[in-house]
Amino acid sequence: MEKCGIAMIKTCFNKANEDEVKDDYSSINPSGFIQKKYDTKIVPGGYLYHRCHIIAWKLGGKDVDERNLMTGTQSFNVNGMKQFEDKVYDYLKQNQSNHVMYRVTPYFADNNELATRCKYRSLLY
Repeated sequence: MEKCGIAMIKTCFNKANEDEVKDDYSSINPSGFIQKKYDTKIVPGGYLYHRCHIIAWKLGGKDVDERNLMTGTQSFNVNGMKQFEDKVYDYLKQNQSNHVMYRVTPYFADNNELATRCKYRSLLY
């Protein structure tokens, strides 16, 4: 599996997905993905690695598409990526006639298959 790259979407509130019903993307294994159950006393939720949507599903990103999934830790997904996604979603919800150009750039250190960080850029209009 190849590493993911830059992803971009022009989105609006009508494209955003308010509910949490997602399709099953468990058959997609992005680069670096390892599925192993850990002790929940050590890893909250039991799984260290998550399939992370590069463009959040709730912002209109493709749900089941290997080009829109990358591997991240549970913390990277929940405490990192989600904060930016929530800010954009909240803006769209409060400004339903506006649009956002949203870009995510994953960065990989050397030959690492897990991104060390993502850079987020949004243009509001």
